Amino acid sequence: MAVPSPDGGMNRAAWRDPTVQGELAAWTSRLNAVGIGITRTELEQRVWDLAVGYVDVRTAVLTPFQPYYRYCGTWQSWKMFIAPHRYPSRLHIDVYERGAWAPLYVARSAEHDWHRRQLDHDRMRASIFRYAWRHYRRHYAKFGRWVAIHVARERPDAEQVRLRFYKYRTATPVEVRSHTEPEGEWTNELLLDLAHYRCPEGECPGAPKAGR
Repeated sequence: MAVPSPDGGMNRAAWRDPTVQGELAAWTSRLNAVGIGITRTELEQRVWDLAVGYVDVRTAVLTPFQPYYRYCGTWQSWKMFIAPHRYPSRLHIDVYERGAWAPLYVARSAEHDWHRRQLDHDRMRASIFRYAWRHYRRHYAKFGRWVAIHVARERPDAEQVRLRFYKYRTATPVEVRSHTEPEGEWTNELLLDLAHYRCPEGECPGAPKAGR
């Protein structure tokens, strides 16, 4: 079970992310430089086919041991980093009250630190990282409802809460030295009406699902 596996990345849509495409482009250049003629598209397909075959074999080998993992709880869920994430996403949570939007939480911000002790925890950061990827949209929607319930309970004047990610390219050494932050774009916005989440004790079993 501890043998490395790319199963968490076996979603072809996720491979369109700029970070993944950047890695493929870099490896295409390296292979071309040593005389191996291949295009980025060809490399992507070959890597995908190899990954699919590898996962199939690994799954078959581990199948007899599944009862042991399930009943003893000995899953090996941690996956090591395979490459730097060149296009990270930063979570922003904003609240609409008294006719204006105001930031409530910004990841790693010392100023906008709503529930920072929870949201900046290592385990929570690992989950939030996934919510920026579109194939985790169901998990992201559940997280949005959790945020809405707490904001509705803690801020009686708030009308709406908005979750979104700011996706940007990591700065180059020159940009770091000049204190220049690369431009990015807003993605994965969730907008929730807090009127649906004001329930006794913060419990809203009938609250509508977060929209996309």
